[in-house]
Amino acid sequence: MIRLGFAVRTVHQPGLAGGSPPHLSVLLTQLGDLLGYLERTAIRFYRFALPRRLSPADLIDCQTQLELLAGQVDTLSLRLGLHLDPALTLSHPDNSIAAETIAAIETAAQLLEALDQPGQISHTLVIHAGAGDPAALMRFARRWSALSFNARSRTTVEHNSNGPSLPALLTLAAQTGVAIVFDYLHFQLHNPNGWSLPLALGLSLATWPPTARPEVHLSSQRSEAHLLTGRNGTTRVLPPRPGQHADFVVVHDALALLAASRGLPPFDLMLEAKAGDLALLRLRHDLARSAPAWADRVR
Repeated sequence: MIRLGFAVRTVHQPGLAGGSPPHLSVLLTQLGDLLGYLERTAIRFYRFALPRRLSPADLIDCQTQLELLAGQVDTLSLRLGLHLDPALTLSHPDNSIAAETIAAIETAAQLLEALDQPGQISHTLVIHAGAGDPAALMRFARRWSALSFNARSRTTVEHNSNGPSLPALLTLAAQTGVAIVFDYLHFQLHNPNGWSLPLALGLSLATWPPTARPEVHLSSQRSEAHLLTGRNGTTRVLPPRPGQHADFVVVHDALALLAASRGLPPFDLMLEAKAGDLALLRLRHDLARSAPAWADRVR
């Protein structure tokens, strides 16, 4: 079974979740409210946004809330995820930003650990590698070794549409043990080595340890224009930007990824579509209509 997930905003039920809450206690309250909706819609994978400020002291202050929520999350077999701000990267040439990145990773990993069951690694964090030159990747590897065991166990790196290629990240993974999150759209946009989709997906999944279930990202590229209304009532047509995520997932993109996964280890699928949960529900419907065999395995 592949668990489908969505990120942050509940478009289908506005106001339930979304944005960065001001404090951890607010976030945990929002997540508690969200659990009922996730249970009713049988969604078992959700990425939430970090509070605007988060410190280890906040985790101590909210310990009771964390324990109660962790029990509810476990009952639902829900996987939670985080995505660090792309501006924060271990490869940054500025040591102060690198130190800020390390602190953010450590605190986020502690939060995910608190929401997990003892000894389990269900909830994970995604970061970007930053620049792709050899010096940057060396800085990433050096700073990676400074992370705690819990942070290294829960932190993964995503390849994107610029920066290091997937082969470069695979080399980094071999050196450090960091797991790679495969991104379907980024691979379509940045595949300088001309690898096939099954090869790239399989090599990425192989970087994950047996203690953690792999995460894969799926989105379609926006093809439609936007209408932007100005203050004076005029309307401008904005063409889609290259690499811009669409509101929904094109079912053929999903089927291409799923076909490439035949014979590979199981994973969970985070949909990075702007319509959030509505895109997830739509993809379920599209799979049931056009590929019922997959619909039974992708929930």
